[in-house]
Amino acid sequence: MTTRGFQIYALTLTLAGIAALCGVIAWRTGGALFYTLDDPYIHLALAEEILRGNYGINPGEVASPSSSMLYALALAPLLALGLGTLSPLVLSVAGQGVAIWLLAGALAPPLALRRAVALVAGPLLALAINAMGLPLTGMEHPLHVAVSVAILLGLARAATGPAPGWLLVAILLAPALRFEGYAQALAAVAALSFLDHRRMALLALAGLVALSLAYGLAMQALGLPLLPSSVMVKSAASAAALGADGRSALIAVIVNAIRGAQTPQGALMILAGLVLLALVVWRPDRVSRAVVWPLLAALAAHFLVGRFGWFARYEVYAVALTLTGLGLIVPRHLPGAVLLLPLAAYGWTYLPTLQQTPAAALSVYQQQYQMHRFATAFFPHPVAVNDIGWVAYDNEGPVLDLWGLGSEEARQLTAAQGRTVGTLRQLSDGRADYAMVYDIAFEGAIPPEWCRIATLTTSRVIAASDSVSFYLIDRDLEAAMRDALTAFAPTLPAGAALSVHSCQ
Repeated sequence: MTTRGFQIYALTLTLAGIAALCGVIAWRTGGALFYTLDDPYIHLALAEEILRGNYGINPGEVASPSSSMLYALALAPLLALGLGTLSPLVLSVAGQGVAIWLLAGALAPPLALRRAVALVAGPLLALAINAMGLPLTGMEHPLHVAVSVAILLGLARAATGPAPGWLLVAILLAPALRFEGYAQALAAVAALSFLDHRRMALLALAGLVALSLAYGLAMQALGLPLLPSSVMVKSAASAAALGADGRSALIAVIVNAIRGAQTPQGALMILAGLVLLALVVWRPDRVSRAVVWPLLAALAAHFLVGRFGWFARYEVYAVALTLTGLGLIVPRHLPGAVLLLPLAAYGWTYLPTLQQTPAAALSVYQQQYQMHRFATAFFPHPVAVNDIGWVAYDNEGPVLDLWGLGSEEARQLTAAQGRTVGTLRQLSDGRADYAMVYDIAFEGAIPPEWCRIATLTTSRVIAASDSVSFYLIDRDLEAAMRDALTAFAPTLPAGAALSVHSCQ
């Protein structure tokens, strides 16, 4: 099989798998597409506000809920074109298509020589980077995977000839799509310098500085921190570093690295990294050095400050990097068919996620989407939540984020006081008439004067709980909320049930 043939084969398998998953999800949700996470709807809510000239999830209120500088900005024109909730799928599938095409091209020389090996390698490759399930998260990760692989391939070319112009674009896109991309981008700049491509190295460095300054100045002008609230809520190391707490940051990165190494993907990355390190030390050459050292730098940074899991998305770019590195370096020393081993190993770790993808989307439909329906169509009052995506998207009313992803005030207050009764009272005072939250997320922190008026019970795959408690904060609205709950309950889909309680 030719290289182009292997690329077409792998891409066709990936697109067919994505289409099949979309079909299963639509069948299970009554004809609509839902993502496997609530997070893409946060990006959509932000993109809505960007189109209105604001940066946040509520009109007239600034916030930094997006884990990406670029993603919500890229979604905004697609929303303007009327693509609605399909907008993330367009970007995700495009990114995944580019990623699988580039990675298949890197692996084709050692794997496509024998047709039987190529036929096995195609589906294994798709599984190894969760290529069919990842786009259904609706997030920026497929795009990040694509530019990460492109950087490594560009460095390999630069080691034997002129540096391709698209390498510069990929270097700048990496941090713009995900903050983890800074590590690989800076490592690529260093590699270009060592490869005597100093002009491109300087251009890339200048571009990274300009990007960072532009984003930092924009956030400062809005009164927001340099890192998004969502990043600091999920990354103790980032929050501690931004707060100039060196000791806490050091502890956080050590703990983060240990936890990452304990995951199946993390263990495989370490093994792959050691193999590549051994090969580049054993038989160093220009290509090996240009590929392996930046790759190892990116892996090290991910173990220190990156994350693993969260429905198999955070570490996928690093998995793709190790596979690209192995594809470029291993065939110089070992039979190419040995690459089937890491493909199969990574694929095995992602198989459960792929199997859970339709169920995860169904869970979002049963839970977060139904909360959105209640907040917009049945009881359109100011609401406090801990999952802000679907509730905030396509909602003209104010949404208070108690978790802190979409509210820097909530993040800072929670960091200072913890999740306590006082914290929730202070955040919600005069800003929310009711709340829809997970009790397990606020154990011991729910103010006693809040009335637990209803419970929504659904299936659960990735959500923190299968039960969402509805709390009435403004007791003057009890009759109106009970009427809304009575009207809402019969409209729930199969698998979702509402229980209404009396207020004490």
